[in-house]
Amino acid sequence: MEDIDENEQTPKIFENRMNEPEDESKWSDLIAYKAYRQFINDEAKKKVLDKLARNIKLIKSEYSGSRKKRCRDVNHWINEKIKTLENNKSERDLKDTSYTIFNEIKWNGENKDKVCNRDEEPYPNKDVDLMKELDDYCEIRDNNLCNVLKDKNECSKYNSYVNRKKQYFSDEKNQICDTSDCSKINYTIDANCTLNNMDNTFRKINCDCLYKTEELKKIYDTIKERSPLEIGSIISRFRRIKYDFKRNFEREDDDRYSLYHSEKIPADSENKHYYIEYARPHN
Repeated sequence: MEDIDENEQTPKIFENRMNEPEDESKWSDLIAYKAYRQFINDEAKKKVLDKLARNIKLIKSEYSGSRKKRCRDVNHWINEKIKTLENNKSERDLKDTSYTIFNEIKWNGENKDKVCNRDEEPYPNKDVDLMKELDDYCEIRDNNLCNVLKDKNECSKYNSYVNRKKQYFSDEKNQICDTSDCSKINYTIDANCTLNNMDNTFRKINCDCLYKTEELKKIYDTIKERSPLEIGSIISRFRRIKYDFKRNFEREDDDRYSLYHSEKIPADSENKHYYIEYARPHN
């Protein structure tokens, strides 16, 4: 089944933008970096540092709402560039100058805090590529959660994506566990984004329950045409759907579902009869 296209989602879009070439206009205002840059002889390193300056500025101008995630992206990105260009080499001008750029780009205002801190370990274990993928998945999952309310098809697409990624991460984790003790490895971004709790991280939506609201609308549309006895039967049915809806949405262990609370349906609900009496209109 068709599901969410990751190429159209924020993590992939930002990743592509981070690798686009950059010109001098995006970093010429960085006085310290401009001074250090003239002593770097490797053109490849200069291009990476120019992109780094632009990428942090992108967070400031366009991605401030997801700053923490974007800063992890940028730190992971520059780490990979350093591995490629300075791995096992004595030169450290790329690594050292990256700190200058992180320190120099700040928010506007009185405090002028840094947009991003330099973090050589944005993820808590050595499987950094897997953690980056998990980080991206959780952002895509959360960004698309509201789409399930559009229609049942969007809800199904969301569940299909969650299922696909759960299978992928389960396979990856199993391969790692074959050669090491997974119980000692922290695969956690936050409480709702962790491979140490797969059920919580890859929780699906009950689309059938959610879209019982369509059935309620059909019931409402036909009420005017029914007799009092039929309306009583409809009310009984309505109560059953209401309690089923609340019960199925209860998620005691997940704060994302804390707004839904289960109500026990009365034991005699099925046996209750409803009599609708219409008052005689006054002349």
